[in-house]
Amino acid sequence: MPSTPPRAYTGETVAMRRRSAAPPPAPRFPWAKIRLGLGLLVLAMLLGLGIFYWQVHRLAGAITLAEVRSNPPLATPLIGANLLLIGVDARPDHPEEGVRSDTLILVRLDAVGRWVSLLSIPRDTQVELPDIGTTKINVAYGQGYARTEELYGPGTTPEQGGMALAAQTVEQVLDLRSRGMRVDYTAQINFDGFAGMIDALGGITINVPQLIIDDEYPTADFGIMRVEFQPGPQRMDGERALIYARTRHADSDFGRSERQQQVMRAILHEFQAKGMLGQVWAVPGLLAAVAGEDGSTPPVMTTMPIDRLDVLIGLLGLAGSLEPDAIGQLRISPEVVGMTEIGSNLIWDPAGIQQVLDAFVAPPNEAQEQATILVMNGTSTPGLARTISLELEANGFRLLPPENAPEGNYPRTVIYDPSGKPATVRRLSQIFKAEVVRGTAPGVMSAADVVVILGDDAGG
Repeated sequence: MPSTPPRAYTGETVAMRRRSAAPPPAPRFPWAKIRLGLGLLVLAMLLGLGIFYWQVHRLAGAITLAEVRSNPPLATPLIGANLLLIGVDARPDHPEEGVRSDTLILVRLDAVGRWVSLLSIPRDTQVELPDIGTTKINVAYGQGYARTEELYGPGTTPEQGGMALAAQTVEQVLDLRSRGMRVDYTAQINFDGFAGMIDALGGITINVPQLIIDDEYPTADFGIMRVEFQPGPQRMDGERALIYARTRHADSDFGRSERQQQVMRAILHEFQAKGMLGQVWAVPGLLAAVAGEDGSTPPVMTTMPIDRLDVLIGLLGLAGSLEPDAIGQLRISPEVVGMTEIGSNLIWDPAGIQQVLDAFVAPPNEAQEQATILVMNGTSTPGLARTISLELEANGFRLLPPENAPEGNYPRTVIYDPSGKPATVRRLSQIFKAEVVRGTAPGVMSAADVVVILGDDAGG
């Protein structure tokens, strides 16, 4: 086949068309990597939740006891449950001393409503116990502990018997069943468990309202020692906080109940202040403090099934979101309930107890609290307490006639809450930007629910 002859060069410029280069491909969004990252994140979260639940389940196996009361109540802290918290004074090295309840606090838990109330029951409250007769309420736990199989059948542990009889006795004294209420769950904690939880958090901060000196604080060897707490904020480890919560000779058992509730709020505040990562880091130590050493009696025991999903969600919700200052603080005391004293036994007016229970079962709020407020002038500005009282009254507060504060220096305004009015106190603290002290104002004798001592910052 003949070949094409070469084209002769003519000197002309010949334009050659070049193929255009293909544009670079647009960068693809890394969906695959994002999906992989999200998947790994979800997997890590599920793994973490699984490990956490496994820890809680193991803890529940160590500290949860079956309820031995007949017709046990059914309730959930998600929508409202009553827990009887029992502080137990047990000395294993001295079994001849027996076991008794050192503290009784009824706790109302409502996770959906995000509120909690505490009701302290004096240990000298008079009760009637089966086969015992007239005695003090703190004897109930010890009797249930000692007579457990006689009262609740073979196979019942002493702790089950103690908690059951304590719950039944509290129901009787407070006449809870007439209101359609029960003690739904019980929990007991001994001194080691109390101190261990605080140490696991790294300590707590307590604002001591006034000087406390107790020359007769009981020691473990049945002796006494002197303890002293200066007023003002201070850091306490578990041992020191336990002494603060138990001392009572400087004032009374009623003052002691205030301190116990103060310590409980401080524990919650300390846990929340750690933030999410700090809380996760603290959980193993808290669980160890609650469960105790392998083979030993756990410092904490409860009939609440803490690994049941609704219970766990409710408790975690309250621990993470409840404001410590919003906790209702109530106590049965002569200031709020009529009382008759026979020897060292205290007999409370039933109608007064029901009024306290009205507050106990209602979410803390200003309207419900109906708190009376006394404003005292601690400044050199004449008439300041009267002016402030009129302003507060115009904003819906209930005011008593103003007074001058006891002689002293008051650089800053302080709000004293002796009777437990958290909603009212929280609003006042926002108005004055003032510190709140749980307890009575030093040197002030008043029937007011809340006392506001105006400092120099209010006079400016």
